[in-house]
Amino acid sequence: MNRLGALLLAIGLLAVAAAQPQLLVNGVDVPGATTTLVADVTYAPAADFARALGADVAVDLAGGRVTLTLGAAIVQLALVSEAAGVAAPRPAIVRDGRARPGPAALWTGGEAFVPVKAVGEALGGRVAFLSESASVAVVLPRPSLSMRLEGFGVSERLVFALDAPGRYVTFHHPESGVLELRFERADPLVTPALEGRSFVRAAVERVRGSSEARVQLAPGVEPRVWSVPAGAGMEVVVAFGTSGAGQEPIATVSRTRWVLDAGHVSQGGADALQADVEGELTRAFVDLLAVELARAGIDVERTRTGPASVPLVDRTAMGVGADAMVTIHLGELPRRQVRLYVLDDADAAETLDRAIRWNAESALARAGTDALRRSVLLRLTTDLAVGRDWGAELTRALAAAGWTAEGPIGAPLAVLAGAAGRGLFLEMAADDLRDPAAAGDLARALVSAWSALGGR
Repeated sequence: MNRLGALLLAIGLLAVAAAQPQLLVNGVDVPGATTTLVADVTYAPAADFARALGADVAVDLAGGRVTLTLGAAIVQLALVSEAAGVAAPRPAIVRDGRARPGPAALWTGGEAFVPVKAVGEALGGRVAFLSESASVAVVLPRPSLSMRLEGFGVSERLVFALDAPGRYVTFHHPESGVLELRFERADPLVTPALEGRSFVRAAVERVRGSSEARVQLAPGVEPRVWSVPAGAGMEVVVAFGTSGAGQEPIATVSRTRWVLDAGHVSQGGADALQADVEGELTRAFVDLLAVELARAGIDVERTRTGPASVPLVDRTAMGVGADAMVTIHLGELPRRQVRLYVLDDADAAETLDRAIRWNAESALARAGTDALRRSVLLRLTTDLAVGRDWGAELTRALAAAGWTAEGPIGAPLAVLAGAAGRGLFLEMAADDLRDPAAAGDLARALVSAWSALGGR
């Protein structure tokens, strides 16, 4: 190539580079934005874009997704390797378990790129193209921060509410008994200092463009901190307890074996991303629930102990011979509300036939034919009543804890067939599935309701 050709090529490359938009996130320049990957869509490197947003990012090549976490807000994008496929996944973007409009993320050149407008708006930001400067501006709202006290005594909690997602960090100083929380870019509302039984004083003030909360703990008190989505924003919850135990002790029951099942909506296809969201939420919640139930002396077995899906027939079969089974699913519900289903004999003839077969096959290896016949015929009838009665008792126990329960509703639930109906199918809100305190509340209610049955 002669010098003139090289010069023309260099000029052409510079023109292409100059044509790419400048990306500004909260006034900070983010390099690498481009519209060359997908026509008329600005993409940015996921790592640099997330850093400017104040979010954490994780890229899962095997699972085909990119996850951005900002405070309690979790945005997941399907990840594809061909530009032509960015519009194929449905949904391509999910925030906190709810689908959002926009294209998928794109893996190219050994790096993940995400759509700027879709991600910015999913996190509650405003996105605009500034034609005079050929730039794309993303501005996340500055959260407003308020503080309130909930509960009393051992169930006392401080709740820091933000009307938009935001990054926060905590610092616990055991030697001085001080807990500090820093909420980046948050504007504190006028909130009076609070006093409680588990802490001496809690106050919020503005510090260098952010908000800082300082909690002086009572002697011997240990804090637990977690965050949950709340509408368009989030809540950061501080619970208190001695040596990490912040709630009333869970009752114990006679030795029983329970199977805990973490559900998800599908095995793949168009709902794969939504299924993955539910699968992760329910599995994490079931892990917490198992710990709480073990404290009550219950032998707990989980159908899923990892991210991989387990076929329904295998999950169902694990209920054979168990004293009880509880399956947890994601539902479109408000916080602290549960929808409760039980296996119903009036609507589930096929399911009941399956239950008889599974229970019979399991018992056949352990008992004689006559004992088997009696066990299946008598136990099956009793088990269905146990499911209904347990569900009714659970609604009362949850109400006493400040929850609302719909049901129990009879349904032909195959997953409960292996346990011959000795189980409950619970739908819960995504916010509750992320809340460790909800696992404790549900465990206490389940055990209390089970004890009310008198060991049936």
